[in-house]
Amino acid sequence: MAARTRPARRNFSRAKRILPPVLVGLAVVGLWQVGVFHRLLGLKTYTLAYPSDIVRALADDPAELEKNVRITLIEAFSGYAVGSALGVAIAIGLLEIPGARRAFLPVVSALASMPVIALAPLMILYFGLGLLSKIAVVVIMTLPPMAVTTYKGISSVHPDLQVLFNSYAAGRVENLRKLRLPWSLPFVFTGLKVNVTLSLIGAIIAEFFASQDGLGNQMHYAVDTFDMSVAWGTMIVAALLGVIWYQLLVAIERWVIPWHASIRSQSI
Repeated sequence: MAARTRPARRNFSRAKRILPPVLVGLAVVGLWQVGVFHRLLGLKTYTLAYPSDIVRALADDPAELEKNVRITLIEAFSGYAVGSALGVAIAIGLLEIPGARRAFLPVVSALASMPVIALAPLMILYFGLGLLSKIAVVVIMTLPPMAVTTYKGISSVHPDLQVLFNSYAAGRVENLRKLRLPWSLPFVFTGLKVNVTLSLIGAIIAEFFASQDGLGNQMHYAVDTFDMSVAWGTMIVAALLGVIWYQLLVAIERWVIPWHASIRSQSI
């Protein structure tokens, strides 16, 4: 009997997590559609388009929207993958190379404070208007969070576990592969989740400055021509892409590290 009630409990727990944001979202869209926000904030339809107008504007040219979404995702995901991989590699180097932490960790932290508004034009100047400049922006934005969070993970192994591995005469490679990297996985996923937002922001802002395609370019053109339906629609599409990407990453995290306390508490 207890075994039967566990799936029901899990389903109820999932519903409790999913329903509140869905209901809040529907309520916001409903109030927006009937003009509550326009009346409260004194907004006009040419500054804040109604949801129905946004849907119509996006449906006018679905092929163009699909092309722009594809290009932005290619830029964002390519930079995300490269920046995250480099971040992990740098974190390992900071741990394994004597003196590297003191010399390079401040530099990595300084990269995180670089404003993307200033970074995007420079990367476009160096790499041109194509995909490479957008990917470079995303790499620079995603590398520091991954390096810092991964370093935090691999350097915070429980002392008792380290003593156990040392008692088995584990070498540096075995220590890293079988202890430190698995221990750091929750930190790695934290960095990956932070980088989802940063990668989309970086790609879209870089496109906004200079690009022939992508959601940022579409948004820039819509703002310049005062087509607020398309401008708001592009922003909403970008937000939905971020939500879907983030949730896919959460699902992968639950599959890879089901043993972690944060994951086990969600499944109760």
